[in-house]
Amino acid sequence: MNIIYLLSFALVLLSCNSRPTNSVHHSTVPKKQEVEIKLRKLEKHFVVGDFDGDRKNDTLFQHNYSRLTKAELDSAADPFQQEWDTVINWFYDQNTDLYLAMNNKNCGTLHLGTAQGLYCLINVGDNNADGKDEIAFVIDHLDFSRVNSCKIYSLCNSKWKQLMTFAIHEDAFNFTGDRPQVFTEITGYLEQHKKRWVYHDYHEETVNPEDLGKMIRLTIDKCNQ
Repeated sequence: MNIIYLLSFALVLLSCNSRPTNSVHHSTVPKKQEVEIKLRKLEKHFVVGDFDGDRKNDTLFQHNYSRLTKAELDSAADPFQQEWDTVINWFYDQNTDLYLAMNNKNCGTLHLGTAQGLYCLINVGDNNADGKDEIAFVIDHLDFSRVNSCKIYSLCNSKWKQLMTFAIHEDAFNFTGDRPQVFTEITGYLEQHKKRWVYHDYHEETVNPEDLGKMIRLTIDKCNQ
């Protein structure tokens, strides 16, 4: 057989059995699927009172702000439709800022950090007789604990200052139905009896079991004390 013929035949075989140089290899490993975040409308609290002592009613509003989008958040990850870890990550990814601000621009803004929102925002009146109403609220933290705290603030020289705090249990905010309730009291922890506010510190139950459910009169210090 002609040597030239044999060489030509071998080249044809190599051409048929080799992978083309322009072929694309497709990986069989699927790409990671992003979790679809289901949103719900945020509950925004507000409260009315004379918080600056000018004998005129003011309105204090809750705001949820995203530093990521630089805009107010009207909706957020729904804790009833996805894992709690997913909700926590969503709020931190948005770099959110929960804050309270009044319609009176001369009064300071109270920044509360990254959180879902508030369980309640309550006007407890002028408890310390300084001519201004005080506020009480409980932050809906992004944590795994049901033990929380009620914080009481007042405007001191046009800036919000914490004057008191006591522990509560979040079971006080359990509700039935599709929409959260608006709490004007915290049952078992901050209640109004005969036009006077009384409170109970949840930590007292762990130290002194005999104080279970015992409520005492709410007494708030003034700004300069």
